Amino acid sequence: MEKINLKGKTISELETLMTERGHSAFRAKQLFLWINQKRVSEFEQMTNLSKAFRQQLAEEFCLTSVSAQLKESSVEDGTQKYLVTLPDGNTVESVYIPMENRTTLCVSTQVGCKMACSFCATGYQQFTRDLQSWEIVDQLLSIEYPKPITNIVVMGMGEPFDNYEQLKKALEIFQHPMGPQIGKRHITVSTVGLTDKIVDFLGDNLGKLAISLHGTTDEQRSSIMPVNRRFPMKEMLERCRHLTLKGRTRITFEYLMIRDLNDSDEDAHRLAKILRGIPSKINLLAYNENPFIDFKRPSENRVHRFQNILINSGYTATYRKSRGRDIAGACGQLRTQEGRALSVAKRNREARAAAFTH
Repeated sequence: MEKINLKGKTISELETLMTERGHSAFRAKQLFLWINQKRVSEFEQMTNLSKAFRQQLAEEFCLTSVSAQLKESSVEDGTQKYLVTLPDGNTVESVYIPMENRTTLCVSTQVGCKMACSFCATGYQQFTRDLQSWEIVDQLLSIEYPKPITNIVVMGMGEPFDNYEQLKKALEIFQHPMGPQIGKRHITVSTVGLTDKIVDFLGDNLGKLAISLHGTTDEQRSSIMPVNRRFPMKEMLERCRHLTLKGRTRITFEYLMIRDLNDSDEDAHRLAKILRGIPSKINLLAYNENPFIDFKRPSENRVHRFQNILINSGYTATYRKSRGRDIAGACGQLRTQEGRALSVAKRNREARAAAFTH
């Protein structure tokens, strides 16, 4: 009989497993604490449990872990990129990002991605499967980073809202007081804009929302983000405009600037117009060039001019400098280097992009 992995289980799920076997529900809290806060990998390490109980656990359950190899480390800013191997041999990426007052871990939610965005290295990889909740959480628990992680961004490989139920469980574990204790104010989930899941996520109140916009018209956005054909920007923004946000909550709109595609003054003015009425802030990024895709990075002067137009229009607009540029820091690049030929990867992306027209 295949053993049940206790990692990635919520306390309520652990309570069910324990009480079904005649144990006290309190055992669930003990297990959850050992797994998610003390980060043990063997039942024998759970020293406040009786030896007999530990033996029973080992007979029926397991604590499977991912493994990770540090592949690249930035000499510019300390960013580190890890290739994470899952039990079935598939790989994803995690990125450690140190900053002056915090340390951020960027985690993945899928092996590959269905969204087929033309600027994203992951978009050129074949989608294989969703990650289980424990595989998302274990990118934090089972990897030794230089400093403790204070923030989580779900911006790695995959579209988080396309794997929402497993994501939700992982976020609950990340912020649980008996777990890693990373509060929702320190968790950001980035989506390409699956409109039907935006309301669910905000209602579940499990973190901050970031929407990857990257265009100022539906036509422009569809040309680089095929998902826009199924979830048009105009409809998504209208939904955001009528959301009930709690307190001072704002939606972050990520805007990736690509030279001669979406970085003009006209784009800046359009962006200011289409976001009017949405409690928001804008995070500008300059495209991080890589050897797989032909897009180019705009000049620093162009980015700052774009930013100033938004600021003068009354927005909070930040320019997030690319991290790990010297190590191909964007998610998906490392796995693409490790994997299939680019010609095959391009055919994969084109096939998935075409699916959004049907």
